[in-house]
Amino acid sequence: MALKLTDLSKQELEEFFDSFDTVLSDVDGVLFTDILNVIDGAKESIKLLRNLKKKLYFISNNSTSPLDLYLNRFKVFEAVKEELVRPIDSITWYLKKINFDKELYVIGVKAFRNALEQAGFNVVYDEVTPVEETIVSAMGITENIKPNIGAVIIDFSLNVNFFQLQKCVEYIKKNNAIFLVGAWDTAVPLGKNAYIGSRPFAEIIEQVTGVSPIVLSKPGKPFQEIIEENIGPFDEKRVLFIGDTVETDMIFATNCGFKKLLVLTGLTSDENLKNWKHDEGFKPDYVSDSIKDLFIVASKVGIA
Repeated sequence: MALKLTDLSKQELEEFFDSFDTVLSDVDGVLFTDILNVIDGAKESIKLLRNLKKKLYFISNNSTSPLDLYLNRFKVFEAVKEELVRPIDSITWYLKKINFDKELYVIGVKAFRNALEQAGFNVVYDEVTPVEETIVSAMGITENIKPNIGAVIIDFSLNVNFFQLQKCVEYIKKNNAIFLVGAWDTAVPLGKNAYIGSRPFAEIIEQVTGVSPIVLSKPGKPFQEIIEENIGPFDEKRVLFIGDTVETDMIFATNCGFKKLLVLTGLTSDENLKNWKHDEGFKPDYVSDSIKDLFIVASKVGIA
């Protein structure tokens, strides 16, 4: 059973803060309610961790913003580029690792596609346009398959249609293209709403092709490699992972052997904890109403 951070004794809190050297924190739902609004107390808690000389890294499944805008978003936390890890980093790292030299068929926002091009890759993207709703039109999708497309990549996008999904299927089946997924989220928290993520679309393609994707974000195991590549080797037993979801954050942290703190400011509620529907092994070690509680409990015991 997860321990409530605010219920811990002074000794337990001191042992908690002494138990980790590195903190990996999710972003949306943990530090931000949406793109612009910082969660109350997040700034103070991050500053506390820095003052305690903890190594800090921000691990997000969000690659929808250009790097400069994303960095600007993190000025409130005094974060630098080297502290940020996103799926776009993982994907470019993976493609370079396998010496990929073909074209990429991409479903993703413009900033995501631009980042791949800036990394030196040839990106193919089909604009979403209405097509005539006939069998002939549907059959036409399978024509003009580009022979040099060697990988299909799916990430969060506001423009997804049948045409693009079917093209992914064709490239995987006919070109034997590698199937890569960036953000592996069923839902994306934006304010009080949950928006459809890229995972459902990736799962449709998986079901039709029978090919499982390589997940280059949380909770994909390869994502751990890019984190280690970015920050160097670390003792996973002395890493605290802070997240707001079970399907991405807690599963990822469990697979990596990290300590787990689940905050209830994102996609997981107290009700979800009471009616647990996941593997028992994915339960968090600690739970908190908000990341703000880190600063609150530290102040109570004189750590802050």
